[in-house]
Amino acid sequence: MRLLVTTIALILLLSAPKAGTAQVDQIILVLWHGLEWEQIKDLCDLEPLALGIMNTRSGGGSEPSASYLSIGAGARTVGFSGAEAFTTVERAGDIFLLHTGKEPTPFIQPKINLIQAAQTVNYTMKLGALGSALANRGMPARVLGSSDAEMKGSWAALAAMDEWGRVWLGEIGDHLLTEDITYPYGLRTDYARLSAEVLRAGERLVVVDLGDPFRFDQYQKFLTAEQREKLQGRMVSEAKAFIHGLSQSRRDGTVIFVVSPHPGRERAELGLWLTPVLCIGLEGGLLTSGTTHWPGLIANIDIAPTILALLNIDYSEPFLGREAVITAHPDPFSHLVKTQERLEHVNQQRGLVLRGVISLQIALHGACLIVLIISRPSSSIISLFQRLLTGFLVLPLAFVLLPASFWLILVLAAAFLFLEYACKDLLVRVGIIAGVTTVVVALDVLGGSWLLRFSYLGYDAIAGARFYGIGNELMGFLVGTTVLCLSVLWQKGTHPAHLKWLSPILFLSVLVVIGAPSLGTNVGGAISAVFAFGYTWLELRGQKTHLGRLLALCAAVVAVLALLMLVDQGNPAGEQSHIGQTVGLIKRDGILAIRQIITRKLAMNLRLLRYSVWSRALVMAIAAMGASFIWPSTFIAWLKKDYPFIAIGMRGIAIGSLAAFIFNDSGVVAAATCLYFASSTQLLLALRLKHDLNASESHV
Repeated sequence: MRLLVTTIALILLLSAPKAGTAQVDQIILVLWHGLEWEQIKDLCDLEPLALGIMNTRSGGGSEPSASYLSIGAGARTVGFSGAEAFTTVERAGDIFLLHTGKEPTPFIQPKINLIQAAQTVNYTMKLGALGSALANRGMPARVLGSSDAEMKGSWAALAAMDEWGRVWLGEIGDHLLTEDITYPYGLRTDYARLSAEVLRAGERLVVVDLGDPFRFDQYQKFLTAEQREKLQGRMVSEAKAFIHGLSQSRRDGTVIFVVSPHPGRERAELGLWLTPVLCIGLEGGLLTSGTTHWPGLIANIDIAPTILALLNIDYSEPFLGREAVITAHPDPFSHLVKTQERLEHVNQQRGLVLRGVISLQIALHGACLIVLIISRPSSSIISLFQRLLTGFLVLPLAFVLLPASFWLILVLAAAFLFLEYACKDLLVRVGIIAGVTTVVVALDVLGGSWLLRFSYLGYDAIAGARFYGIGNELMGFLVGTTVLCLSVLWQKGTHPAHLKWLSPILFLSVLVVIGAPSLGTNVGGAISAVFAFGYTWLELRGQKTHLGRLLALCAAVVAVLALLMLVDQGNPAGEQSHIGQTVGLIKRDGILAIRQIITRKLAMNLRLLRYSVWSRALVMAIAAMGASFIWPSTFIAWLKKDYPFIAIGMRGIAIGSLAAFIFNDSGVVAAATCLYFASSTQLLLALRLKHDLNASESHV
């Protein structure tokens, strides 16, 4: 236990450099609906300019309002049709007072109670938290601009309102619009008036809705391709001229953010939720945040806390986002365009690739079971399936290396063929593949996860469930390969004394890779690793597991989690990982936060069990491991007698898989990948026994 605590503490206490925050007098937040990179290339001459990619995913619903509500809430919200339809106190003040019991302000959303009721999310959030933080300190935001189309609407008001749907200052009607029959819905933003209003504003936060981009997005389905391109080009030129003018005329101490809260209808339908974000007036480079720990990438939930931090305004609102900071980069625009292209390619292909691979794995395991059931399959058939199973074990490593270079995959394929030729011991080949996979994944996580970020087995930056560290897919593989590699070493090793000190070092090192806050703690993965590694280590040393040792493993889990929490709580709030943020939520919301976490994990696992291809992979892995105990009938006794350390590893992986299923919010995925190597290895050994039995019968 002393070695456990000392090793983890020394590594976890390593922290990333802290980034400072500039202070400003005023922020102008420009909302550009459906902004794309090619539209802003010639804005890169503005200085100082920081750029970033923003994840715009919301908490649910197909309404664009969800993305704009998320900006103001600093958390992912659920959309509501017509949420942007603000009106004046003269028109609906009495209705607003009736609905809310709150005093109306000049601009109000009378349906705010329905918008609040639509927030069926499993975490604490507050609509309009940004607007509330400012209004409660006597400095309400000013909102300007209108997206009136078929319906009245102001996205600026929706982003800057307080929790009761109120806006104190601004102009959101047709005063800033001009009738123009050559534009969608016969309306055009009057940029001259809008610019004058923005530059005259003295409020600390001014939120501007450009209007025209949203109207174009709604109307473009009626346009021919040629007319669409022509009209969009004109609108983009006018919007860029407006931003250029603001940048040149801004006062000292004023910072301009240009954000696109929603990617536009077409990209949203494809699930492409990444948009550009510009920051003019601080310094040049890439925007990043504690949410993503990814230079060049932030989330929509980071905008509100960033604004308040830059304005040096204290707040108590329950933001889930973190303050954005700037890191240096020589060519932000080109870097981000390439990054977004890679992320979107992986996002669009991920489902197809993984479904194909998992379907092949299921088919292969099913075919192996048939071979085991057949009374006397030929030696060539058994050998073929053994080679196929071994080849499939290389796939996770191939998916990790693929983002680096396709040539690496060719090198990997050549290395595998050489291994097949040079190493005749099937179990040693499996151990080498497991060991190399463990080392490559661990080194990549320690180096910043730059392979995992773009891997089909990594986390999806567009889905936005995780942005750094190790995701549940590769966490499951890592736990399984680590246990299997050490089991093979113990089974084949000739220096048990060396393994007695090598084993805990390897287990602890992998535990750090999975659980270190500075690397992006995977809490469920850390729990799974403690159970899998702890059980395996005890059994490898000959200490049979009983109730007392199981309780000791549970105590070790508690100790590791406590240590992770302690270390992460020592970091600034903006740099804390998931476990530190969870501790903060529990401190703030008490038992409610715990209940929400449990509810969210259960809901996710139930959804994955019903719809995810990983659930079928998990069922097949369990079936393969269970069936191999039956066919051949002597397999269990043979495995324990001839391969006792492998049998221990199989049990350790199974325990880790069960823990992964219980304690991860996508436990189905983690459990399936954790069993991937164990089920294939068990089938390999069952086929070997089948071959040996056939040979024995033939001899007789």
